[in-house]
Amino acid sequence: MTNNHRTEKLALVSIMLGAFISLLDTTVVNVALPDITKALNASSASIEWVVSGYALAFGLILILAGRLGDKFGRKNLYMIGISLFLLMSITAGFAQTETSLIVSRIIQGLSAGLFFPQINAMIMDIFKGNKLGQAFGILGSVIGVATAIGPFTGGLLIQLFGSENGWRFVFFINVPFVLATLILAALFLPKRDQTSKKVSFDFLSVLLLTAGLLFLLYPVISNGSQGFKWQDILFMLISLPILISLYLYSVHAAKQGKQPLISPTLLKNKAFVSGMILSLVYFAAFTSIFFVFSLTWQSGFGRSAIVSGLAVSPFALGSMLAAANSNRFMQKLGRKLLMIGFILVMVGLAATSLIFHLKSGAFSPWLTVFPLFLAGLGSGVIISPLNSFTLATVSGNDRGGASGIFNTAQRVGSSFGIAIVGSIYFRTLSGTSLSNIAEKYSFSLQMSIYVNLLLLFVCLLLVFRLPKQNAS
Repeated sequence: MTNNHRTEKLALVSIMLGAFISLLDTTVVNVALPDITKALNASSASIEWVVSGYALAFGLILILAGRLGDKFGRKNLYMIGISLFLLMSITAGFAQTETSLIVSRIIQGLSAGLFFPQINAMIMDIFKGNKLGQAFGILGSVIGVATAIGPFTGGLLIQLFGSENGWRFVFFINVPFVLATLILAALFLPKRDQTSKKVSFDFLSVLLLTAGLLFLLYPVISNGSQGFKWQDILFMLISLPILISLYLYSVHAAKQGKQPLISPTLLKNKAFVSGMILSLVYFAAFTSIFFVFSLTWQSGFGRSAIVSGLAVSPFALGSMLAAANSNRFMQKLGRKLLMIGFILVMVGLAATSLIFHLKSGAFSPWLTVFPLFLAGLGSGVIISPLNSFTLATVSGNDRGGASGIFNTAQRVGSSFGIAIVGSIYFRTLSGTSLSNIAEKYSFSLQMSIYVNLLLLFVCLLLVFRLPKQNAS
């Protein structure tokens, strides 16, 4: 193994660890919420902000962080974000009040949003050709596994360390991973020359972007899964003229020779925009699966957090195996691979829904192992090729900004997916005439999967807007 090859591998490990912990923290805390409520005597509204505050802050800063990486160096932003994430993980674990925990989680979300856009951009900087596809394959695997094992990891930590303090280790678990990525990043991530253009801060764009995303995401994350109220709809509608104003201002600034926060050339790139929209819709269908499965197994079937996590682990295993090999198939099949992936996810989820329908009440999670594994295989051949297809047409100077926009689309998709699917789930749960608790939750899960299937069908249609072959 040459020194250059070894350096590339260790650099990849450093940024994969960052991707892992940032996405793990979107789900790992969910199973700890009852213990946090008891330990800190927290209100239900405060507990919601422990989860939603992280997600909201994560989504708000992504685009700005991507552009900052373009200007000041991706390694610098990655190191700063990771270091802040480490500090906030420690303060969250030692929190003595609900307020201190919420503040830690919000800043932790901001720090994750600061370093996460650098990941895609650094992969594009470091790797070329087949190695680029392999790196994105590993990233797709990390995304799938980190999202899926969050509930199981949280449940395992609580069982190991007890209900009184086990929730604190949900945050402390980040520490060894962050220390490892800090050391590896410092040693092996390449330094990149800063852009020759004069650094300027586009305060108006930052203000418009923050306001637009805040109006869009706040009601979705805070209230969406329980059903939108008229105020929530109004807030989301207000975001539209703000974001349109941001685009018009960016076009005007670009014509004057300035470097706006969001490059208009990115939004004129049809392949990039198509991939971004497809990613948004898929993450709406993909992330919400774990949300409703966790609720069904724990609240409906009365299983432990560990059993709930294990029940969805076949999806994570399938995703990991397929993503690691997706590059080989992508070179031969191009966008056909995405079509195959979406069909596999649809077949797997449809079969899972059929099992819940036939059993109606609580049953062994072993029955859903194969269909969830099949759906995971499909997901594994979607995420990394989609990343590669979308970002391969973007030039070096715009990669940070493109990565920020692309990741923001994924966070927005995840938020809307959980809101829409969660709303259907809770409405059918309260509206069904079934008296048996397990049967009620099983019925609600089936209704939710139908929404996932509809979103996946939309994804299948959107694939035709992508180029037939990867430009890389």
